[in-house]
Amino acid sequence: MAERGAPQLFTIPAHRAFADALADGLLRRFGKDPLAFARGFILLPNNRAIRTISDAFVRASKGGLLLPRLVAIGDPDLDEAAGPFIDSLEGDEPIAPAVDPLRRRMILARLVSEERQRVGEPVDAAEAVRLAGELARTLDQLLVEEVPPRALRDVDVGDGLSQHWERSLRLFEIVLDRWPKERERLGRIDLAERRSLLLRRVARHWRATPPAGFICAAGITGTAPAVAQMLRTVSELPQGMVVLPGLAVDMPDDQWQSLGPHDPDPVTGRRRRAIETHPQFHLKLLLDRMGVARGEFKIWRGGSEHDADPPRSRAIANALAPAEHTRGWTDLPASERRLSKGKGADADIRALEVAVPADEAQAIAIAMRQALEQPGRTAALVTPDRTLGRRVAAHCARWNLAVDDSAGQPLSMLPPGTFLLALAEAAAQGFAPLALLTLLKHPLVMPGEDRPVWLDGVRRLDRALRGPRPAAGLAGIDAHLADESGRDKHLRVAARPGWQAARALLEPIAVAF
Repeated sequence: MAERGAPQLFTIPAHRAFADALADGLLRRFGKDPLAFARGFILLPNNRAIRTISDAFVRASKGGLLLPRLVAIGDPDLDEAAGPFIDSLEGDEPIAPAVDPLRRRMILARLVSEERQRVGEPVDAAEAVRLAGELARTLDQLLVEEVPPRALRDVDVGDGLSQHWERSLRLFEIVLDRWPKERERLGRIDLAERRSLLLRRVARHWRATPPAGFICAAGITGTAPAVAQMLRTVSELPQGMVVLPGLAVDMPDDQWQSLGPHDPDPVTGRRRRAIETHPQFHLKLLLDRMGVARGEFKIWRGGSEHDADPPRSRAIANALAPAEHTRGWTDLPASERRLSKGKGADADIRALEVAVPADEAQAIAIAMRQALEQPGRTAALVTPDRTLGRRVAAHCARWNLAVDDSAGQPLSMLPPGTFLLALAEAAAQGFAPLALLTLLKHPLVMPGEDRPVWLDGVRRLDRALRGPRPAAGLAGIDAHLADESGRDKHLRVAARPGWQAARALLEPIAVAF
């Protein structure tokens, strides 16, 4: 067992660009020897962070650079993605693979459907899949916090919610009793459990045999016990360090303690409510689980041209004081309320009031375009509103400005996703005219040179299907187009060639459903 050192703990203030400051600081510490630098590890929260840090190193190096290994501890296949990160684990018994999340959800949906059928409360497939998703989400939360799922049976919710809780618990019994048997049959374990086991195993090996290169855990704010143990281990390695973003090292102690979590009252036994929505709460919980104090953190040495002015951090910290401490706002000096060093508190801050969300999106897009018209400048929109982000991206696309959305796009909004939804809707509705035409007009149906001819046939079919709804299924449309009575006979006759081409593609789908 290697001797532990004092924890090496750092934080990068909120006014600094985290990725660029981290890259600059690591290059200062370890960049003199390029080969030694390449042997280092940087542990990051997810794959998006890997991309961001890689770009920051490119900007900081201003030339060729061998990057250290960047590892996302949130990667579902952590042991495969990490490579040498887990070389020391080869002598251990292998950890069972994780069950695919989609496969688990489908199995849980089957179990839900069977259980509801057994108690005389049947549900359709869509509802069973929805309930399975909720069960899976609850199970993952318990596994991440390392709380045994069976502990839910001992929860006391009081008299007011007891009946509702009992009903919910009966459904969760599926997970408690039947899912472990299904998992054992598959020879797999839950992804959250596998990740926790792997992190604890790596931490144990590193305590015994520290890696030769440096290890930096950066930007990881997850509060799971396994993550906290990993960060504590990294901080005590000879060349290990933990770097957290925006830890409020200057927050007064009374405000810090008011965040919680709180111990039960010795008289009433009740717990004071924690301020879980405060941005510092989860950092405080992480520090508690790591067993370190806020005063042990040092300010990270490193920065970049992308940093804001230091007064901004103080102003943000004061604005985000816990509610019970906001009475001190009126007594703050001007220096504690200023957002920049410029003249006036809002030297580089502008406020815009608009009537409707559409105007908001357009104004933001125009501001971003103006910034990009100036050489060397970049622009970014930070918002939790996904609808606003999509609207701004649509406006920018009108000016041929491609927006790199770091949050990605839902599959249901991309062409393959909309095609799958249209396909499922058409089959579920028995090829009703509206759903059928939506599917046939989709851009992924019959692309290429033959698409104009295809769309011409679909338009004829559209005109022929207007009016009374045909019978369900492909046979219903066949009978409708075969009818030669009425004044619109010529429309049905004109639609037959296009329908025969479409029917040949739809036949396998109709048989499958």
